[in-house]
Amino acid sequence: MRRRRRSLGLVLAGCAVLAAPVFRVHSAHAQSNDEAVKTIRGVVLDLRGEPVPEARVFVRDLQSNITRTLSTDASGLYAVRGLPADVDYELRVEYQGTESETRLVSAFFERPDNVVNFELPVAAVASGSGEDEGGIALETFDRVQLRAEFTLPEGIPAPIPTALLLHGYGEDRAVWADLESRLLSDGWAVMTLDLRGHGSSTIRNNEPIEPTEAWRSDPQQFPLDLEPAMDWLKTQPRLDSTRLAVIGSGLGANLALVASGRYPEVATTIAINPDVQEAQALAGAGQEFSPSMVHIIVSNPLVGLAVRESVSGGSRVTVAVDAEGGTPVWLATDDTLDEIVRWLRDTY
Repeated sequence: MRRRRRSLGLVLAGCAVLAAPVFRVHSAHAQSNDEAVKTIRGVVLDLRGEPVPEARVFVRDLQSNITRTLSTDASGLYAVRGLPADVDYELRVEYQGTESETRLVSAFFERPDNVVNFELPVAAVASGSGEDEGGIALETFDRVQLRAEFTLPEGIPAPIPTALLLHGYGEDRAVWADLESRLLSDGWAVMTLDLRGHGSSTIRNNEPIEPTEAWRSDPQQFPLDLEPAMDWLKTQPRLDSTRLAVIGSGLGANLALVASGRYPEVATTIAINPDVQEAQALAGAGQEFSPSMVHIIVSNPLVGLAVRESVSGGSRVTVAVDAEGGTPVWLATDDTLDEIVRWLRDTY
């Protein structure tokens, strides 16, 4: 069946179209090809000497005060490469509320390869992270078992651009099938995530959970699903882990706006049918809500402009005529898919 096409209008600042600027993110330490770099790697073990998967490793650059967050793999291993050699680094590990001591990697010793191992006073149980028949298994801080799928495009050299797709309330990751196919053909790696209480993400602390409407504005529910997904993507060696795109619809659009302001790795965002008041509530009173570089797709231009007022960087508002409904309805036209791909090409 051929896809029904609807026209799209571009609305910005009333009724004008504003070209989206192209932004590039550069490392805090610009390096020439000849500049010395170092690697920091190691293993995280529990009190039995067993590997701790999905432990979070924090690597802080003491010169710029920028912290990189990694996750250990199924063997408890972590590694970060290409670090400037003339900088001191602080490392610590966190796993399910337990923290390690802080370790220092000094620039004084000029070692290109630095091995820093940790032992945590816990008995870790592997949660089955990595790919299996149900996709990727992730765990949130409050012990929700999340499921996601991740697909790499064929024939694309590293570093590969990556998009995280977040569905709407009452949906699951399957709603992204058309967009996922389009992004893969355009050279993007794609992660689709089942948010808590949806799809295959329905277990917390070994008990079943169901979402409620109150969760839509609760900063201690859906926003906690962002971090393990972001951490997993940032540890994948073939991806451009310092620059990620986040695309969301409905509830997922609100979470995409939160992610845009919260995570420096988010280079560009697309929010389909967002609600700015719910997004601000999800960010929490103690968090700054400052999304940047956002393409807002709405049916009501006034809603788009209200969202745009909260955006600190470049933005574009696209009006999709008569596009009310779930995510598949919003993505049912080639025009909408073209707009999404065009925005990603312009701003990534």
